[in-house]
Amino acid sequence: MENVRRVGMLFIALITLIIVASIIFIVNINLKDESIETYNEDSSSLSTKEVASLLELVKVYDSYIITFDGTKDLSTLSDKEKINFIDRLPIDVKNELNLDFNKGVSLKEVEPTLKKYFGSKTIFNPVNSTCFLDDGDYLIYDSNTKMYKADNDYHAHSAYTPLSIENYYVEGERRVEGDKLIYSITLKKAFAYPNTSSYFSNYTDLVNNRNLVVDLYEEYNNYEIEDINKLIEPYKDELTSYTYIFETRDSIDNSYLIELANLNSQSEF
Repeated sequence: MENVRRVGMLFIALITLIIVASIIFIVNINLKDESIETYNEDSSSLSTKEVASLLELVKVYDSYIITFDGTKDLSTLSDKEKINFIDRLPIDVKNELNLDFNKGVSLKEVEPTLKKYFGSKTIFNPVNSTCFLDDGDYLIYDSNTKMYKADNDYHAHSAYTPLSIENYYVEGERRVEGDKLIYSITLKKAFAYPNTSSYFSNYTDLVNNRNLVVDLYEEYNNYEIEDINKLIEPYKDELTSYTYIFETRDSIDNSYLIELANLNSQSEF
């Protein structure tokens, strides 16, 4: 009788253990589903998280690369264009990378930054950057110390102010090419100078003050800053389409730009 009781208790304990383990397994599955956004690896469509990550990357490149308006083969960037890109990085990105050119930045810090944004094969021979206001040398390279330093005594102006650009997602895809992962994202874009209300369809039109898409002040003279993206959206069909192509060997966070194409131009790039 005692043996039967022990067997019964053991059976109950085993059933209880199985139930507890099952509950833990189900909870863990649910937590994983809630904490990360997954996608079918056979699908080429981008997830919401991937689109958001690519849009953040686009903002970084738009601080300088967009000025070519999608008509430049990025593999042919000159050394001056490369250091100009570094010079015009957004302030928050410079701070994150510890690039303080007022104090001085070593060549050993500049080189990996270029590889981060243009790939590990990027080659750079140090030259001075060009000031965005007066075309004079701004970031001065000292070959003795191998350091870059901003020439604020001569130029006496604050850091570069980026353009006001509104982005509208059109489509995107992910594909595998050998050991590389390629991301492509197409956007409609509206351009304006900072603190102005006139938006143009592309960078070239902005510079030449032609083909105005919408003046928010004339259309909505009481608009708020946070309303700009929604107010321009009705004019989206008049905006230029751009496709950005990124490449990586591991994660989207380590993607770098290999092509920017203006889909409304006749450029081959």
